[in-house]
Amino acid sequence: MSKIPRFRTWRLVGLAGVAGVLALALGSGALTANAASSGSGSKIVTWAEAPAATPTYISPLEAASYFSTTNAQYFSWLMWRPLYWFGDNGRPVINPALSVAEQPKYSNDNRTVTITLKHWVWSDGKPITARDVVFWMNLLKASVSSAASNIGSASAPGPGWGAYVAGLFPDNVTSYKATGTYTVVMQLNGSYDPEWFTYNELSQISPIPQHVWDKTSASSPVGNYDETVPGTATTGALAVAQYINSESQDASTYATNPMWQVVSGPFKISQYNISGYAKLVPNDRYSGPDKADIKAFEEIPFTSPTSEFNELKAGDLTIGYMPAEDYSQLKELEHTGYKANYWGIYSTNYMPYDFSNAQVGPLFKQLYIRQAIQSLVNQKQFIKDYYVGGQGSVNNGPVPTYPSNTKENPFLSSLEASKNGVYPYDPAKAVSLLKDHGWTVNKGGISVCSKPGTASDECGAGITKNEKLQFKFLYVINGQEFTDEMTTLVSDWKSQAGINAEVETPETFGDVITNAYTPGYAWDLDYWGGGWVYSPDFLPTGEELWEVGASSNTGNYNSAEANSLIKETTTASTPAAEITAIKKYENYLAEQLPVIWMPNSPQALTIYSNKLSGLVPQRVFDELYPEDYRVS
Repeated sequence: MSKIPRFRTWRLVGLAGVAGVLALALGSGALTANAASSGSGSKIVTWAEAPAATPTYISPLEAASYFSTTNAQYFSWLMWRPLYWFGDNGRPVINPALSVAEQPKYSNDNRTVTITLKHWVWSDGKPITARDVVFWMNLLKASVSSAASNIGSASAPGPGWGAYVAGLFPDNVTSYKATGTYTVVMQLNGSYDPEWFTYNELSQISPIPQHVWDKTSASSPVGNYDETVPGTATTGALAVAQYINSESQDASTYATNPMWQVVSGPFKISQYNISGYAKLVPNDRYSGPDKADIKAFEEIPFTSPTSEFNELKAGDLTIGYMPAEDYSQLKELEHTGYKANYWGIYSTNYMPYDFSNAQVGPLFKQLYIRQAIQSLVNQKQFIKDYYVGGQGSVNNGPVPTYPSNTKENPFLSSLEASKNGVYPYDPAKAVSLLKDHGWTVNKGGISVCSKPGTASDECGAGITKNEKLQFKFLYVINGQEFTDEMTTLVSDWKSQAGINAEVETPETFGDVITNAYTPGYAWDLDYWGGGWVYSPDFLPTGEELWEVGASSNTGNYNSAEANSLIKETTTASTPAAEITAIKKYENYLAEQLPVIWMPNSPQALTIYSNKLSGLVPQRVFDELYPEDYRVS
């Protein structure tokens, strides 16, 4: 569920978006693969950001337009820990040791939740208390108080929340209060499955420092502004949320703004520039069990896979990735002081349709058209030709196919696990589907509707006579292999069945995401180079992606049956019932195709210095753990 779409995960080698310029010369303090620098510099770890995918938002309270792994797992989570941490040595489970609170207690027929914090402290020595949890909840309530605020547009009354689904968190919490210095009690509006509520709802809470951030402007004193009634036009909580949002958008002040220096996580910001370079240094007062041993963790921006790979070959990165087009040079890198490890993540990969588009929405609403398009996605060949080392798996639906071990991933149904796919590559089937529904198929040209109407052998509602089967297609700047894959896909659609995808000028990851999440933007089919990491909702249910009105339902998919099946996943009474409910939901979505399913692959083939330990196993929720890194 909430998948942080976090947008989403990047396929291939973790490539994706936001334009940035490498305006940083690596200094002698950067650890090289061939030799560690002398002195404290030998403890500096440099990590390659994906091309043009730089952190652009620092607060953990992110609007949908900023809701990404780049801003969360790779940046803000290193400084502000969520209340509950998920991911344990490569397994997709809760990690009690790294959580700020003890495991929640459910009572009153699972309508009451008691949260007890562990007595951790902020980096300024102040305790992390129940007040900080209530502060988050007040700002969250205010931020999602109107539909506009969920998008995070310039005209929105609040920053919004990228994981918001109307009727679910925080709407399903009827009241919450601090009942002690370290205890918060929540009352819910119904009886929910405790596992689901912990993994997908409480997971959305990040305690933030009320004693520092409870302000409405840079000049205002710290107060209790958030305690006014959330959801009203004049609420103090909304004013505070807006202030934090405005400060988060001012990237030029990340390293100098005092509010960002009070953190709960293992690191705090030391340097940042507009190219996307970020330097994080250890928080000496971090309360978690793993204290950072390195002196600094530097996130290095790149404009292309080529520029990143050149730094790897020069030995100037501690951690990078292998671009698909350079895979033949892996052995050479290994001989110069690097190791390699595939980074598998708990994600599903897809392209969303825009069902609400006035012109092409009627086309996409026809299941047979979606089936034809899916039947022209040659997933096996794409994996072989374009994915690093030919690593990947056919993706048939919303539940990740990694891990493939059913003990660790019990929600994967036999239908989704099919190696051939629910809709295997079959150009003849695609043509047959179109002809059977009244289309004149023009291979290599553009197919047209010859038989409009709503009968079973006609084109379908809203499709006019002689209407062309075409749509605009926007995708990210994402390296040559990715571009080649998209070119092949578009060519197959047209040459095999006359489906014409008019390719827009490729844009950066940040631009594509912003466009996808902006109402009224004229896109038809959109691809940011990946899909969705299940985080901060960690069970693979669908409320954030496919429910009507969900903030990450960018294509406005609308299915009453899907909504009903998703609801069953949130209210299952036992773990076994939860598994059954998720499998019913995933099979329905696999067959109904709310998106174009694309192959799943490792996030990256990670390349790292043989002087570095603590990186492997890499984590399935796309998290980074630089506090675990040790340099020999």
